[in-house]
Amino acid sequence: MIRKEARYSMKKRFREASEFISRHGTLISLFLLFVITFTYFNWFGNGIFFYQENKSLFIYSYDYILKFLSRPGEPLVLSGNFLTQGYFSITFGSLVFSTLFTFLFLTIRSILKLVSKEINTELFLSLLLPLVLLICQAEYDYYIFQTLGYISAALWFRISISVKTKAFRIIHILLFPLFYYLTGTFAILYLVMYLLYHVLFRDEKERYLFPMIQLILGGITFLLFYRLVFLQPIEILLFYPIFINDLSSYSLLLVVACFIIVLIPLMIRLSDLINFKRFENLMSIGTILILFPTAILLLAIQNNPVLEGIMKTEKFFIERQADRLISHFEKSPSSNIVEQYYYNLALSKKDQLCNRMFFGRQSSGPMSLSLEGNKEQASRTMYYYYNIGLINEAHHLAFELMVRNGYTPENIKMLVRTELINNNFRAAERYLNVLKKTLRYRNWADKYERFLFNPELVRSDPEMGSKIRLMPEEDFFILTNENRNIDVFIKSNPGNKKVFEYKLARLLLEKDLIAVSDEVKNMKSKGYTSLPRHVDEAIIAYRYYSKAVPDLGGLYPDPETVKRFEAYIKLISRYNGNKSLIEQNISKKERNTFWYYLQFGTISGNFMKSTPIDRNIY
Repeated sequence: MIRKEARYSMKKRFREASEFISRHGTLISLFLLFVITFTYFNWFGNGIFFYQENKSLFIYSYDYILKFLSRPGEPLVLSGNFLTQGYFSITFGSLVFSTLFTFLFLTIRSILKLVSKEINTELFLSLLLPLVLLICQAEYDYYIFQTLGYISAALWFRISISVKTKAFRIIHILLFPLFYYLTGTFAILYLVMYLLYHVLFRDEKERYLFPMIQLILGGITFLLFYRLVFLQPIEILLFYPIFINDLSSYSLLLVVACFIIVLIPLMIRLSDLINFKRFENLMSIGTILILFPTAILLLAIQNNPVLEGIMKTEKFFIERQADRLISHFEKSPSSNIVEQYYYNLALSKKDQLCNRMFFGRQSSGPMSLSLEGNKEQASRTMYYYYNIGLINEAHHLAFELMVRNGYTPENIKMLVRTELINNNFRAAERYLNVLKKTLRYRNWADKYERFLFNPELVRSDPEMGSKIRLMPEEDFFILTNENRNIDVFIKSNPGNKKVFEYKLARLLLEKDLIAVSDEVKNMKSKGYTSLPRHVDEAIIAYRYYSKAVPDLGGLYPDPETVKRFEAYIKLISRYNGNKSLIEQNISKKERNTFWYYLQFGTISGNFMKSTPIDRNIY
């Protein structure tokens, strides 16, 4: 009896829960859609905001807007760029995404209500497209204007089916060329929806007349745009701006999204034909319990921790938070070469490269110092050249990127700095005028505008003045061999400590102890009063390994370094060089050494022997 009552109570609760979800399914879905979107992009996938905001520059000028009037769909892209300029705020970006997806949900729901009063799959059909686009939005190369395009097509379709009088319907049809111009390919999606709707739902009188007028007008519009007005290739008129990247990993999802929106009338008709009334509550529960967990799972799969890590590290660097970057990387070491590059760059900016580089992971060897001048990484390698004082090369890369990709915030800022350093004030003024017409960067432009036509003020600036002192005294050609570039640069400006330490860092990462010891003898003449920490460790290791005492040019190893080395050797000897045992027992202090990298780093090397220490070599 008790068990029967318990079962009856459970069934009753389940039925009540089902009825509640069925009655409030729309509100529950709206809430979940908003919260899931905001949570994911605010805390897990927020690298997309930094990436996309830095890919474009919205300029409040006639010339900039005019660029987006040259072909169908460009006004939609312009509106997306307008929203993208606010992505420097993660909260703003997350709210924009959440608002747009919930608005799309409400728009589709209102379409369903207008077309069919008794549709039983309303929740499922309303959620399907927003959730698919949410998965697309997790991709870095999916832009907000594409979501705006789907919303535009859905809204335009809703207007078309809600207009009752013939006069207004004709006006709506005649406005199709304008809609096509504004939204590009999304107008074609609307056209297919419109035709399907009339075939499936309109009576005999209206089934063919208005669709025929709309189809003829659409064909004439396409021909006029193709032959006379815009003179664009057919593929642009057919696919832009939905498909901006033919090889993107999310192309299949975009195709699915296109099919979903154009087939909404057909799915409504099928839902009307199949009676789901008996399963209405179950359908609502199933929709919420299946679609949302599936979306969360796909978002988790889509999330790319490597890209998120790169974006976070790059953001720290660009926002000049070198200390936070260093702290972040040392707490969360990464094997990604780009993150290691920014870590080394931040250390160099703080004059800590040869003192601290092995506090973080260095699994990419010397390639992580400069990305080997990789042209594909020009937007990043320009910081390396600027940091060491090769101002003309930094300018060259920034200018090439501007020509290839258009205005982006970091390219223009780099061009401003390099032109000011080279006293090319007219050119710097032009770039500053561009930044002054933006929302976020006008204050930055105002700050740097005071340097115009004032070389003394440029030289007295802590950043730009220091770069002037680092510049080579004679120009030379930049080669693909970064070792050669560094050697020539050092000859051209022997007092440049930054480039000299990059050379030492490269030798350390190559585990070239002999070359390191050869460079040390010149350090006192360059103004060094003591050896940088990791160079000191390398000299101690060289002495231990070669049983020789190199010429240090009047500098001496730190006694504390000798003590640390003795402790390290004892640890290695205790476990006979067994890496797994050493990993379990080594302290952070002993791990953050050149010795640990020398033994267990990427480049093969094994100087550590389980032999007693010869104290005489110290």
